[in-house]
Amino acid sequence: MQDTSGPSVKVSIIGGSGYTGAELLRLLLFHPFTDVVSVTSRQFEGQKVTEIFPHFSKSPYENLSFENYNSEKIAEISDVVFCCLPHKAAFPIVKELHEIKPELKIIDFSADFRFKDAKRYEKVYGVEHTAKELFKKAAYGLPEINREEIKKKNIIANPGCYPTSIILGLYPARVKNLIDSSFPVIADSKSGVTGAGRKSTLAFTYCEVNESFKAYSVEGHRHAPEIAEKLDLSSVRFTPHLVPMNRGILSTIYFKTNATKEELKEIYREFYKDEYFIRLKDNPPKTSDVAGTNFCDIYVTKDEENGLGVVVSVIDNIGKGASSQAVQNMNIICGFPETTGLEIFSQWI
Repeated sequence: MQDTSGPSVKVSIIGGSGYTGAELLRLLLFHPFTDVVSVTSRQFEGQKVTEIFPHFSKSPYENLSFENYNSEKIAEISDVVFCCLPHKAAFPIVKELHEIKPELKIIDFSADFRFKDAKRYEKVYGVEHTAKELFKKAAYGLPEINREEIKKKNIIANPGCYPTSIILGLYPARVKNLIDSSFPVIADSKSGVTGAGRKSTLAFTYCEVNESFKAYSVEGHRHAPEIAEKLDLSSVRFTPHLVPMNRGILSTIYFKTNATKEELKEIYREFYKDEYFIRLKDNPPKTSDVAGTNFCDIYVTKDEENGLGVVVSVIDNIGKGASSQAVQNMNIICGFPETTGLEIFSQWI
């Protein structure tokens, strides 16, 4: 449980009744330096958190209730705000809170500040961005590739779950210029159903998902431009798939390279040797290996016959792909050790 003898960071969660909000609450329950002071939800306003998430019964959240969003109150009582709203809905909230309290630390789960500028965002998401001035104040929140910028900013754009698995899987090869741009990078990814959010949609009901497996957004997915921008690639052939499991993402990534298998393995070992949350594996990892954690497990090899580097990368989509990565970002911007509150190897769903 929480150690109240240390510094206490007052935390609010906006849109906290979804899977990512529940995972945040679970993780923050074990964080020694945080105090959750507010959780908002339009759908469940006035109801206790334990009514919606019974697994929190007899926890410090016993008397915590979902509230309606009030910008003035949130800004006044909070040091850190996690914004768990959908794309297009988050940027007005982030702008409002920033204007009220510029020093407030905001970690945004949507894609609304992930790109370098508003123009690219508007092209991908098809909506006018009314907080364009905040892009220069936001950092892309993937610590293993952007830690120093994260330390300087108060608005953190938490990455997408698919991009996290793919970018971490490719980054060492890209930095070392081992990717032959004459051949497209191909990322084939599978996600558990929690990646679609906690909503009542026919396509994600039990009978539609169970005993089935499908690709979607084959003509083009909005995460592909995010991946391409962060890796400085002209394009990425990304195909997502829905798998009938609760949580997890597995990405198999192919790229043309002249490096040998041994060179690739050594480069990845050297590049990630000081990254606690990256685990390099001698065999292809499984999604169950990382369930409920902030780890990204990576296996790298080479198909010598075809000259292709092959990377298998697994994360928990609502862990390293969302909530635990957000806590890692909070630790960085608050000056805590990055592993604080994340030494947890259990899952609630």
